[in-house]
Amino acid sequence: MSPSTRVVLVGAGHAHLHVAAHADALAKAGAEVTLIDPGIFWYSGRATGMLGGRFDAEDDQIDPRAVVENHGGAFVAGQVASVERAQRRVHLADGQALDYDWLSFNVGSGVAQDTISGCTADTNCWPVKPIANLEGLRTALSQAFAAGEAPPVAVIGGGPTGCEVAANIAALARRHAPAPARPAIRLLQGGATLAPSLPAGARKRLAEKLTALGIEIQYNRRVTERCDGELICDDGQRIAAAHVVVATGLVAPPWLANLDLAFDDGLVVDDTLRSVDDPRVFAVGDCAHIHGHALARLGVFGVRQAPVLLANLRASLRGQTLDRYDPQSKWLSILDLGDGTGLATRGQRWWLGRTSVWLKHWLDRRFIESYRVS
Repeated sequence: MSPSTRVVLVGAGHAHLHVAAHADALAKAGAEVTLIDPGIFWYSGRATGMLGGRFDAEDDQIDPRAVVENHGGAFVAGQVASVERAQRRVHLADGQALDYDWLSFNVGSGVAQDTISGCTADTNCWPVKPIANLEGLRTALSQAFAAGEAPPVAVIGGGPTGCEVAANIAALARRHAPAPARPAIRLLQGGATLAPSLPAGARKRLAEKLTALGIEIQYNRRVTERCDGELICDDGQRIAAAHVVVATGLVAPPWLANLDLAFDDGLVVDDTLRSVDDPRVFAVGDCAHIHGHALARLGVFGVRQAPVLLANLRASLRGQTLDRYDPQSKWLSILDLGDGTGLATRGQRWWLGRTSVWLKHWLDRRFIESYRVS
């Protein structure tokens, strides 16, 4: 291995933040570490709390440049446009090119809002990712409330994220608007069951909670079109909505499919987190599909993959055997319901109350502060 061995990290996701914070360890193994990212990391765990007004935008942000540079690495602000794998070269949208010896992707996920005709072109349609969209929605709603307006809001998607978003829009309204002036908030679930990934008891209690918060839940509402301030469903039903939040599920960035690597709604990797097609390419988090596993797109998996990725980059530099990542079968998930309570689940166990949201805020604060550079 030459002293100029180059490790290039594309995207400042959960796992790459960990690697960036240990760039000095990779430097000791002879590597130059470069992190490529457009700029600010938004922490998904606090996104809805920020939307609901409990946290300011800066409370939900980490500066990846500071993290990597504070540990001896380099930062390049930009977005990857293409990769020449034969030449081991990354091309950025602004024309820059960077050579690499090992390349890793941790670029997150997005929402396929183009499945709803007219939504992409409507500035009042807000996909839940990128998370900066939720700050924009919060600003737009806060301004409307301050002007005495009560614009109706529709959240498309009744999974855990959609439920949490709807609850925190209700929380934002309570912070700004008197009760008679609060907006109609509708949660539109395409199927007959709310948040089907949750335990049955938790689903029932969550539905009761959302209703008590003033949210109207509509089932079997499959939205196909956004037109003239309305949503049009497949049965012809029209629903008025000044603002639309799209929470219909996350997908890997489609441009990753153009890298000439195995792709299955994510770059296909083995249990060492290495591409099944190229041993010099790794992928982690939401943009990866681990062969033989169907993982939910949750930050907890990226966090657990982080030390394995770091160990395997170091092992690659030294020509050593790589570690294997074994996904956990159960994990703690906590929804912030915006009223001082949270719904926590782990496997089939669940509990709703103030202790749940206290634990969530403590865990989120610990994660963010661990990457704050003083």
